[in-house]
Amino acid sequence: MAYQEVSITDLQPGSYVVQVLKQTGEVIVKHAGWVRTSDAIAMLRNKGVQILLIDPDKKLPTAPIDTPLTTFDTPEDPTTKVAFSNEWPKAERALLQTQKVQRQLLDAVRHDSNIDLTLVHEVSAGLADSISRNQDVLLCLNRIAEQSDNLLQHSISCAVYMAAFARYLNKPTHKIQSLITAALLHDIGKAINTTNLTAEDYVAIPASLNALQKTNDLAGEISLWISQHCAHLDGSGSPKISAPQIAKGSRMLAIVNSYEKLTSPLTSKLGPLAASRLLLERTPHKLDAELLQLFIKCIGIYPPGSVVKLVSGKLALVLENNAKKPLLPKVKVFYHSVHQHHLPPKILDLSRQQEELIESCVDLKKYGLDVRNYI
Repeated sequence: MAYQEVSITDLQPGSYVVQVLKQTGEVIVKHAGWVRTSDAIAMLRNKGVQILLIDPDKKLPTAPIDTPLTTFDTPEDPTTKVAFSNEWPKAERALLQTQKVQRQLLDAVRHDSNIDLTLVHEVSAGLADSISRNQDVLLCLNRIAEQSDNLLQHSISCAVYMAAFARYLNKPTHKIQSLITAALLHDIGKAINTTNLTAEDYVAIPASLNALQKTNDLAGEISLWISQHCAHLDGSGSPKISAPQIAKGSRMLAIVNSYEKLTSPLTSKLGPLAASRLLLERTPHKLDAELLQLFIKCIGIYPPGSVVKLVSGKLALVLENNAKKPLLPKVKVFYHSVHQHHLPPKILDLSRQQEELIESCVDLKKYGLDVRNYI
């Protein structure tokens, strides 16, 4: 069942809150978890919470009367990593739903219709949940996704990268979801005018902000991040502001936007390693050096979904990062580039052996092969 938007007056004990959509006041509350008691709901109301997004499929049968008056309980242990194969179908559903909603969003903008941000919040929460369980799966799925609509794929890829990046920085749940939403919305102005598709990114920012002004459910910080994501730390970007004025969320969005553009199969020939090196050259004048280093550590030198050539000549699909040994991820070997024949699929943890190392990233299309056949 889809998430439901409810007012604080309609919120019931035992509900599972996905996100706070609207609130007043200066107190920031957590945006995910169970609301167990009427007293907890009263506390939310006192803190200015007005509208929430709940998951009607999650409902506690009873609410203990001795529950402490915290805002929400933490729903999951973030340190528990779900197995790759178990997360795959869940991540696939989350990605397909995001693609569906993003198409609707871009169509609405093209026809000057109102944007349904409830659906955007829903898919943002879904991506955040998948990343929290096992980020490698969603990163892998997104990278091997069939490419057709560049604007659609760019925004979704940015959202996936942002989800992983924000969680890696230990952002609170509500902030992660807001950053994902910003990534999904940052280029919607390009859908209004096709000439914007080939123009510099900053050209479409006014159109994006104008489209977003038609809804009352968008947090101001999301608009701020979008408005600043083409700014440079040295003041040379657009708008003409410098480091002290550029929000951290804007800096993060600038990094994921730049990385996706450099590594997209539709717009670039660069591999992940070459793209990372190029982005490092843009620090500290244009991009935040510290944040960029953290982003590269987060997604890996060879991100999940990349195809690599090993020193033996074997080709392999990267499945999982290795945070401690980023040059030695877990891969699936499937083809020999020298002998030009398929190999029995084999999962290989490069950090647990000494025979194989990664030589380079490769474009599998050069071998006449489709990466989706080797999942």
